[in-house]
Amino acid sequence: MKTQNASANRGAFRRAALCSSALVLAATLPVEAAAQDADQTESSEPAAQQAAEIVVTARRRDESLSNVPIAITALGADDLVARAVTTDADLQRTVPGLTIRQTQGNNSLTYSLRGQSADIFSGSPSAVVTYLNEVPMPVSGASSFFDLESVQVLKGPQGTLFGRNATGGAVLFTSAQPTDRLEGFARAKYGNYDRTEVEGALNVPMADGRVLVRGAFNLTYADGYIDNLYTGETLGNINRENARLSVTLKPSETISNTTMVQYSNSQGTNTGASYTWSVYQCGETNNGFALSCGAGLLFGPSLDSQLGAGAWANYLATHPNAYAPGLLDYVNEQRRLGPYKTNHPGGADHFGEQWIVTNITEADLGSGLTLRNVFGLVDSYTDSNQPQLGAPYATILTANAAIGEAGNVDDLRSWTEEVQLLGETGALEWIVGFYMQRQRVNTLYPQTYFDLGLPAFGLPAYAANNFRTKNDVNAVYAQGTYDFTDALSLTAGIRYTWEKVHGVQLSRSDNFGPPEQSRLYQDPSWEVGLQYQATPELLVYAKTRGSFRSGGYNGTLDPAAPYLTPGANFFEPETTEDIEAGVKYSGYLFGRPATFNLAGYIQWIHDVQRVEFPDPDGPAGPLASIAITTNVPEERVQGIEAEVSFMPTDWLRLGGQLALTDAEFTDNQVTLFGVNYAYGPVGDTPEASGTGWAEVFVPTGGSGEITLRGEVYAQSSQYFSNAANSLAPRTELPGYALVNGRLSWNQIGGSNFSAAVFGENLLDEEYFVGGMQLAVALGHNGAVVGKPRMYGLELSYRF
Repeated sequence: MKTQNASANRGAFRRAALCSSALVLAATLPVEAAAQDADQTESSEPAAQQAAEIVVTARRRDESLSNVPIAITALGADDLVARAVTTDADLQRTVPGLTIRQTQGNNSLTYSLRGQSADIFSGSPSAVVTYLNEVPMPVSGASSFFDLESVQVLKGPQGTLFGRNATGGAVLFTSAQPTDRLEGFARAKYGNYDRTEVEGALNVPMADGRVLVRGAFNLTYADGYIDNLYTGETLGNINRENARLSVTLKPSETISNTTMVQYSNSQGTNTGASYTWSVYQCGETNNGFALSCGAGLLFGPSLDSQLGAGAWANYLATHPNAYAPGLLDYVNEQRRLGPYKTNHPGGADHFGEQWIVTNITEADLGSGLTLRNVFGLVDSYTDSNQPQLGAPYATILTANAAIGEAGNVDDLRSWTEEVQLLGETGALEWIVGFYMQRQRVNTLYPQTYFDLGLPAFGLPAYAANNFRTKNDVNAVYAQGTYDFTDALSLTAGIRYTWEKVHGVQLSRSDNFGPPEQSRLYQDPSWEVGLQYQATPELLVYAKTRGSFRSGGYNGTLDPAAPYLTPGANFFEPETTEDIEAGVKYSGYLFGRPATFNLAGYIQWIHDVQRVEFPDPDGPAGPLASIAITTNVPEERVQGIEAEVSFMPTDWLRLGGQLALTDAEFTDNQVTLFGVNYAYGPVGDTPEASGTGWAEVFVPTGGSGEITLRGEVYAQSSQYFSNAANSLAPRTELPGYALVNGRLSWNQIGGSNFSAAVFGENLLDEEYFVGGMQLAVALGHNGAVVGKPRMYGLELSYRF
């Protein structure tokens, strides 16, 4: 098996990491390991009455969430457990305006904020960059969240302070740091679909507190929930294993050094875009645009009109699992079967492996100066065979028998180095820094189009994209906050980034041969804002920002093709500016604890990086439709985001989140290879989304505390294509609402044991969370099914 061969040199490391973690953690029984948890354990107050201040690092310093002039959602360790946030996809219902885009299912994810995302098969940097311990990370399949200190979601253009420029936002994951206490936790869950999850952490101080060690692990296994009637396989199987070791060294009172090493292994089957959503027939138009119809034409009775009478009957005779009425009619058959049945004729195996190393060194230089160094190393490999339609015909497969490859492969290695100097000079608090990143990605896309088993007619048609991109990033930045008074402050920052992008075709590519190409992109990012602390409880702010996404290399294009001018296989940078204003309140309403955050914004994006699937040779040429990134001239996004919580009594807490987003392409015309394309509406951006929740606290004297939490997440409809008004109609997914709940008993009988029962999608809503639009390429589109009802039992122990 290819994935096993590709990872043979890493298998020993995986087994060693998991075994060593298990041995260390088996030494003692564990607990929830965040600092605020330890504080709560010591307090005699019920958890409901404790005001836990959330500390965030959005400006590269520890600050109270309520005092940071940024639209930000932060979740602490307790929040992550109470709200059952265990993977990337779960964040969508906890962060207003965040969409976790699923194009090819559960192992093909992209974050989308404020109408900004990155399309599937794009060489574009992500519009929303994720970080682990301040080191930028790739996002592909769903990762497991375990033993985290916090998750912070920063909204809007980023670039003046964080490693990679981003036009949409940044998501900061911070692992639980080693502490000077002997502590730990163990947690086990079991639920339907045979979902089994075990995790834990152990923290051990040594050498009189000069050496602090923390180990953590997470093991998650689950059966899938989509039945593939064609192969008998179940899609959505999960087999994830994660281990982490963190060590803090404190050689003196002024120096600390924390190193984290994390290993992740993910296997199973992809859910894929396994629901056949829409298919176009020949002659169909949409707003004056002629629609592609290749798949519907060839996979159905109309095949006779192309290859002669009896061609379709011969096909059915050799493909007994095919649906006789054809692909156009299968859309109705899919609706009859329902969302959790598919007929994908190809494979769906997923394999992913990742090593992450982060190191943060801090030195107190005295006189208010602090020197920080942040180093990161990421080694990530994925091999994923993706269902892209779900109908019982091989219209497209992520496999190529001609070169003996199956599965899309991304092999990424990246290292980053960042040096910061922080200080205070009178009323000015400032930071200056230098950032460097070197990233290399080898990509392989093996493809099969229209496998009719008719080699005499060139069907199936095979294609292979195999290319390498390298990004060399250097940046310098400075930002400061000047206090005019105790209440009024000005923040200003600037960053200048140089990013050189290299691209070359590799040996298994159909386009192999041309030499390596490169282009340099450079641009500033900036921020200016005023913040006014009207009262200790109320903050008012306004700011404007600018940032950019580097241009890049279209590896699926032949650099030597006659239809390309020199360098035309590169796409241009994307730039953006915004204005944001907001208020934050954290205090009391009618004498009871209350918080309220409101932000309004308008953002302009230029040369928006989006993927299209054109056919460079035209409809009369070979079957060579490809995915390329192009630049849509203009987009505008405006909206309002709000979060509120209120505790009317000691036993009840109420809250909610809401995002209203208006996104549109204000100049949407693009010409590719002589063909005009029109973009709109903006995909993966529901106009409205939000969550309402309630927590009921039931004191039990000295026997712990019982908490019941219920929440409803709802969103309006969204498109999974950016061209639904032109070449990709019928790509709108309906809105939906999900009901989730959790009943927990903490510190049962005054002990260190806790238990909970939980449920997601309790009403078993059938809904869709994304899609794979191949409208222009093949004339069909597939949708990604959301999870059905999930429930289970959780037991934990802490000390």
